[in-house]
Amino acid sequence: MRLFIIGLLLGISLNAFGQELHSEVEKVFNFYPHKLTSEEQKALYPKLDKFFELVINDKEKYIEPLRNELRREGNNPYFYFDGGVLLLEISQEPKDIQLVADALVKADLRDLPGDIYLKHLLSLSLKGADIIDPALHVLDDTTFYAFIPQHVLTLNYGEGLKFLLPRYQPELYIDKLISKYEQITSTDKKLTCIDLFIYANSCQADKFLDAQLMDSKQPKQLHDKIAETLKLTKVSRSENSNKYNKLFEERKLVLSRISDEAIYDLNKVTLRMRKTFKCN
Repeated sequence: MRLFIIGLLLGISLNAFGQELHSEVEKVFNFYPHKLTSEEQKALYPKLDKFFELVINDKEKYIEPLRNELRREGNNPYFYFDGGVLLLEISQEPKDIQLVADALVKADLRDLPGDIYLKHLLSLSLKGADIIDPALHVLDDTTFYAFIPQHVLTLNYGEGLKFLLPRYQPELYIDKLISKYEQITSTDKKLTCIDLFIYANSCQADKFLDAQLMDSKQPKQLHDKIAETLKLTKVSRSENSNKYNKLFEERKLVLSRISDEAIYDLNKVTLRMRKTFKCN
């Protein structure tokens, strides 16, 4: 009986902490950064700092409510990014790293600088998270771009995904990529995605691109890009799984940084991979 009462009291306390934190989330995160000027955004820093301090200074009390807020639907979109950053401040458990990644699908990418978002996803991936869904979320925002000042590199729309998706085996994301691609209406936007299918080095991806070539309704610009790309990369293949796996890991290492040099190495290793892979 005593243990039951203790458990009941603990449950009541956790529920109270959860209600308290949810109220704070609603009160603090009541803005949309993309609608504010830089000065207006800076004016919010003290309020955000105070929220961070509240949770960090009593993390045992607030960590579970914070997790619940990130899982909850309907919070302010910016919270799903900033709240995730906060969770990483107090926990590096694998389940929390994955929760932070999962929550990003609910963020509004207009609120986040593109370079910050891509680097955040890469960091989560390096920590072991599956970031496929939040990466593909980039394709939901037609205005997305990322400027990498260290390399004077601008990645428009889906170009940044070449640093993220090829870190994973293609069977984990190719169906999702095809689905996103088919939802895109702009020819220019579709053109930026063609290389993603090539980097997948997947029989399913090649088959999909072949089908696009057979579609007479395809815009000529798109048709020509696919034909040229497949001509350059549909090379002779042989079965050599050990060599292929080594190249896959080499490419993952290349993709641990976002730079123009990484793009060059990505293309070079991908071509080598396509020569050591055999479709069933």
